[in-house]
Amino acid sequence: VITSLLAVCAALAAATPKPAQGHGEDESVAIDATVLTPDQVTEAVGSNFGGAYAVLEIRIKPKAGKPYAVRPDDFILRSESSGEHSGPLLAGQVAGAGEMVVKRTYAARPNPESPAMVSGMKVEMKDDLGGDDHLDAVKKKMLAEQTTSEPEAGLLFFPLAKEKPKSLVLSCTTPAGKLRIQFK
Repeated sequence: VITSLLAVCAALAAATPKPAQGHGEDESVAIDATVLTPDQVTEAVGSNFGGAYAVLEIRIKPKAGKPYAVRPDDFILRSESSGEHSGPLLAGQVAGAGEMVVKRTYAARPNPESPAMVSGMKVEMKDDLGGDDHLDAVKKKMLAEQTTSEPEAGLLFFPLAKEKPKSLVLSCTTPAGKLRIQFK
């Protein structure tokens, strides 16, 4: 009896923990999100990139057969424990040589001692710069920007790797407002 009890306890301890999941919906869309484990990321795209990213599998189901515009930029991942937040990265930023170029313009200074004041800023994302072997796999698996009436799924990569999944909150802007998805 004790041997079988120990075997059951060992089997339970060896079982993989269930990934953190969340759900949110409004009248336009239902969204399910799962925080992937490093092993699941490796299985999906061939690498977990050293655990540098929080990777979410997003499943979107438009409601009432109406078209829904899927835009990865509508998502923001926040950490309730650290306050950090970020939008999703492009494939080239995750697995390639992608880069962000920031160009600032400065206002005229009234005198030489005055600090230079930023009057404008332009941010450009360069995604197709070649690079890593995993770039094509990441591009194929990422949530694509599109308009659809059918359910869609894909991955989003966020630079919030050191956060515990249960402290993360995913926000999504929809035509009906904002969805707040907490993970359990």
